[in-house]
Amino acid sequence: MEFKVPKFLEQEAKIIAGLNYKQILVVGFLGIGLMLIYLFVPLIVFLILFFSIVLGVILIFLVKIDGVPLPEVLKNSFGFFFSPKTYFWKKKEKAIAYKTPKKEVEEEIEKPLLKITTKSRLTKLGSKIDIGMT
Repeated sequence: MEFKVPKFLEQEAKIIAGLNYKQILVVGFLGIGLMLIYLFVPLIVFLILFFSIVLGVILIFLVKIDGVPLPEVLKNSFGFFFSPKTYFWKKKEKAIAYKTPKKEVEEEIEKPLLKITTKSRLTKLGSKIDIGMT
């Protein structure tokens, strides 16, 4: 099973309307920039720029992916895709901790089923009968 481990335990202080210091600065500069755009471009162009810029800023500064802010995710993504990569492969030798079926079969074949002697005991038995020993 995969468990999510909290990575970012620190929280920045919320100052105004649930925004921290960085987010307040961004909203301020966004407001100043939009006022300047409003003064120098026609209304239709301003509305198009307004919605696209506000949407972009909201995505960048308020969206988090697995608790990580979007700018940091984008920075890490570009760093990963454009950094050189070197892959190394080393074959790991592992000892086999179990017996293979072939060895088990061979061991069973090697064990004699009956005790077989090399010399015949018939001669001893015959001599014992002749002498009368039991």
